[in-house]
Amino acid sequence: MSGLTVVIPARDEEDGLAVTLAALRAIEPRLGLPLEILVVDDGSHDGTRRVATDAGVRVCAHPASAGYGRSLKTGLAAASHDLIAIMDADGTYPVEELPAMLALAERFDVVVGARTGPHFRRERRSPTQATFLLLTNFVTGRRLPDPNSGFRVFRRADVLPIIDRLPNGFSFTTTMSLVLTLSGKFFYFHPIEYRPRIGSSKVRFVRDALRAGQGMLEVILRYNPLKAFIAFAFVPLVVAGVVALLPLASGTKLVAITAALVTACTIFAVGMAAVAIAGAQRHR
Repeated sequence: MSGLTVVIPARDEEDGLAVTLAALRAIEPRLGLPLEILVVDDGSHDGTRRVATDAGVRVCAHPASAGYGRSLKTGLAAASHDLIAIMDADGTYPVEELPAMLALAERFDVVVGARTGPHFRRERRSPTQATFLLLTNFVTGRRLPDPNSGFRVFRRADVLPIIDRLPNGFSFTTTMSLVLTLSGKFFYFHPIEYRPRIGSSKVRFVRDALRAGQGMLEVILRYNPLKAFIAFAFVPLVVAGVVALLPLASGTKLVAITAALVTACTIFAVGMAAVAIAGAQRHR
């Protein structure tokens, strides 16, 4: 490993960024390789840029907020080293775990800080988070404990070829996990303690959930379309089961169940056709 670039996206994070940079400097002697710290100021209105400049780290600045994923793309493009670590500027990630993650990165393509602890468990109670985790594991066929963690180590050479497929919003890391897993990369999820946030969250629940869902659907349809159609076909099957339990007239019940089953079979057949067409195009 020739060196490490730590990319930190930050928007209005002057207090958390100061803590994060101090923690990075404290562990620098333990890293065993040259360290470049690159802060991407995503159109901040507070002293985020000043904190980074005063700390003597590299700064890339957006003239206006362009999003978490867009900030990471800027950082990856500007990084001096192939080995990359990304982390947030809000103090939630234990920076002192970075040396252990670097050691694991010698054997794995991507090392993810898998969040644990009471602060993370509160977030995981969200139905949206649980749904995305279930879908991710279903699509990849693997158990990914924390596919959207923003604390990870990877190689820039693995991500640059897919950079245009990754979103500019908060679903950047989730989509990256999906694409690289489906591309055959090896992941290791290293347990870390998730800490209380410094400052206010920039996540907007409805907007970011919709964007994450859109990004996930695009990845599924591109890399594993049959599983998407299986999931879609499962919905009318559930409807058929519910109808079977309702106190309806036998004729009405039969028509409804038949319609649901036909719909499920049609969706699955379309999925099979899509997979066949995609396979034929790849072999041209």
